[in-house]
Amino acid sequence: MARPIKKVLFIEPRSPRPHIFSRVVIPRLGCVLLGTILEQQGFEVRVVVEEISQPDYRTMDFKPDLVGISSISSTAPRAYQLADFYRQQGVPVVLGGAHSSFLPEEGLEHADFVICGEGDEALPELVATLSKGGDWREIRNLAFKEGGEVRKNPWRPFVENLDSLPIPNYRLIHGWKGNGAHCVSIATSRGCPFNCRFCSVILLFGRKYRVNSVDRVMEEIRVNGSQAHHIFFCDDNFTANRERTKELCTRILKENLKIEWSAQVRVEAAKDAELMELMARAGCFIVFVGLESINPATLEAYNKSQTVESIKDCVVNFHKYGIRVHGMFVFGADEDHYQVIRDTVKFCRQVDLDSLQYLILTPVPGTPFYQEMEEQNRIICKDWSQYDGHHAVFQPKQFTPYELQYETIRAMKKFYSWPSVLKRLLARDWFYVKLKIYARFLMWQARWDKSNYVEQLRKQLFAKVRQLRECLPGGRVLKVGIPAEVWRLSTWENKPREFLLRFLERLGVEIVQESEPEASAHSPVSALRAEIARLKEKADVILLPLWAGLGDACQRLKELPELTQEAAGKLLPLEFRRDSFYTACIQLGLCFQRRLSRLRRIYFQTMAEVGAQI
Repeated sequence: MARPIKKVLFIEPRSPRPHIFSRVVIPRLGCVLLGTILEQQGFEVRVVVEEISQPDYRTMDFKPDLVGISSISSTAPRAYQLADFYRQQGVPVVLGGAHSSFLPEEGLEHADFVICGEGDEALPELVATLSKGGDWREIRNLAFKEGGEVRKNPWRPFVENLDSLPIPNYRLIHGWKGNGAHCVSIATSRGCPFNCRFCSVILLFGRKYRVNSVDRVMEEIRVNGSQAHHIFFCDDNFTANRERTKELCTRILKENLKIEWSAQVRVEAAKDAELMELMARAGCFIVFVGLESINPATLEAYNKSQTVESIKDCVVNFHKYGIRVHGMFVFGADEDHYQVIRDTVKFCRQVDLDSLQYLILTPVPGTPFYQEMEEQNRIICKDWSQYDGHHAVFQPKQFTPYELQYETIRAMKKFYSWPSVLKRLLARDWFYVKLKIYARFLMWQARWDKSNYVEQLRKQLFAKVRQLRECLPGGRVLKVGIPAEVWRLSTWENKPREFLLRFLERLGVEIVQESEPEASAHSPVSALRAEIARLKEKADVILLPLWAGLGDACQRLKELPELTQEAAGKLLPLEFRRDSFYTACIQLGLCFQRRLSRLRRIYFQTMAEVGAQI
């Protein structure tokens, strides 16, 4: 049965919280482009970008026959809220964007359809088919429910001829002022030839680098650039093809277009002096560069080919041509620890970065990193509004989640300090004076939001510590017994075992152990029970370190309740995993030492001494 569709509303949900560029609203391209395609096909279209204006949907004069909502992970909760509202009104809802593309099952709990991947062809086909009452069930890139089951159709080939897509009509945006009050996004390419571990671009747009012709880009600059005071080239890598970028800049200069623009580039772009000179002359104000880390091991883990020296050269070289640099660093890789964050702050001051974001590594759906964290059961939060790069939502290897969150906030405060504001003020760099003051204001404004999350993580850390302390007898614990049989039962390796013993010794704890376990006719658990019975007379508490990273220790120790009786209230069981070994050690250490900073120092000193890689 046909459902007449005349009016289509697109919504780009607002971010859950502000960031340092919140006052510079740059609409994402998806909704505007799709709206333009449907408008050219005869539909009445309106686009709401909530960062620009947020109407009251209950009283809005535009009554849609279909609603399309695009979201990234951090805006997914808001997208679902809007989808639920319109479905309650009997209006069909289509979800799209990166988050829904990779988690269509979740999206279909709130929407009628999900468009996965590129929607330039799939959405118009769906709308036309619905209007005609045709069979939409075979439309590629479409996900939907049929008989209570989720059905995901295959994806169609990516759009090869990007010039075939229309120039986005920003005047479709509700509240849009075409008098230079806003910024516009212009995409000159799709896809990325690189493979960063925490990025979903390849799965969403492919590895092949597809481009618009320079003629087409110039036309779009002339049409949309006149409406804005700033153009953001929203390509994932604007300089992936440097010769093409040079050609575009040359055309801008030849046509004498007086525009101010910015773009996302990689570190390698700063090796090309001719490119930087042309970019500067053509109006480039700032580049956004994924600097990622100053830790070589982390760069390798992220699949980044750059070096610390090339990162430094990148900032210096762009500055030579008067182009500002906004650096983006990502903390929390398995190779990172607290000193990496603190050294990064010093590095950023030394190279005189103009602005930056210290982001927390986030397992965004669709990325290889998300898959890894899911498989390793390391995701600790599924509140998507926290997936904005500013919240620790997984279990890091060499931080507790609380420390990763705290150190990142501390680093941001250090960079956007009042002395840094004064430095820009003396240089009369008014844009960055305002930006840095606004950044400080945001950190002050967000203190409750961030502080609440920091406090939540701190409570999670110490809740486990309290559980452990309840196992301890009253008074100060001086002697800790560790049954030798547990090393064999839990398949402990030599280095982690040596580390744990030295770590406890550095805490001032005396280790009480029986001799190495010998072959016995008794069951391993029986032998362990006998050993615990002997140790309970010699030690204040008996530590039972279970190594869960290897073997099936927990299964082999399923008679643990019986062991607890043998220990007469002295047993302290604690599970150690390879991916959270640090956190387990800190939790154990907090039973004997209250200062987290001292425990952290002892941990890394012991790690260096033992030379262990756990």
